[in-house]
Amino acid sequence: MEMQREKIITVTGKGYAYTAPDVTRITIDVVSIGKTYPELYERAQNNLQELGSIVERHGLNKKIAKTQHFEIERNERSVYDKNGHFTGYKFDGYKLSQKMKIDLGIDNKLLSSIVQAIGHLLYDAQISIGYTVKDSRPAELRMLEKAVKDATEKAQIMAKAAGCKLGLVKSIDYSEQDIEFYSQCRDMPAVEAKCCNFEAMEMTPDDIAGGQTVTVTWYLSNGKEEK
Repeated sequence: MEMQREKIITVTGKGYAYTAPDVTRITIDVVSIGKTYPELYERAQNNLQELGSIVERHGLNKKIAKTQHFEIERNERSVYDKNGHFTGYKFDGYKLSQKMKIDLGIDNKLLSSIVQAIGHLLYDAQISIGYTVKDSRPAELRMLEKAVKDATEKAQIMAKAAGCKLGLVKSIDYSEQDIEFYSQCRDMPAVEAKCCNFEAMEMTPDDIAGGQTVTVTWYLSNGKEEK
C-alpha cells in the first residue's frame, strides 16, 4: 500500500523597509600615472595624509579619512608600426588606483566646505557624494518581519484556493543577504568640486529602501488550521 505523501506548501515572501540616512559619504577616486612603483606608493600615502589634514582643519578626527581600495599596476600602451598595424604593448610606467572615503553627519555646510577643499588639493580626483546609515540593523529586522508576513498572506490565499488550510510551519529558509543602505547623489570632477555649494542647493536626502526575502514551508491540512 502506497504511503500518503505529506502535503506542504512553500512560498517566498519579500519585505521592504525605508530608513532615513544619517551619514553623508564622500568617496574620492584618484588615478595617477608614474614612472616607478615607489613614486606612486608615496603619492598614495600623501593623498590620504592630505585628506586627513582637510578633515582635521574642519575640527574632525583625521582617522575618518580612510582608504577603501589601493592598487598599483604596470601601465602599458599599445604600439603600432608605420602602417598603423598593432604590434604589441610597451611598458609605460605604473598606474595608481586609489579609493578613499569620509563619513560625515548630514550637514550641507560642512559637506560643501570639505568637498571644495578636496577639489583644490586633489586636482585629479573624482568625487562622489552619497548617503547611508550608521546602523542598518533595525531596518533589516523590519524587512524580515514583513517578508515572513508577505509569505504567510500568499500561502493563506493559495491554500484556501486549493481547499486547504495552513498547518504548522515546517521550515523557514533565510540566507543572510549583504544589504547596503546607500543612495548615490552626485558625481563630480575636482574642478567642479572647487565651487560646489550643497548648502545653497538645500540638499535633503530621501529615505533609503532595502529588501529581504524569506522562504517558508507549511504543512497543509483539510481541517481547521493548527494552532
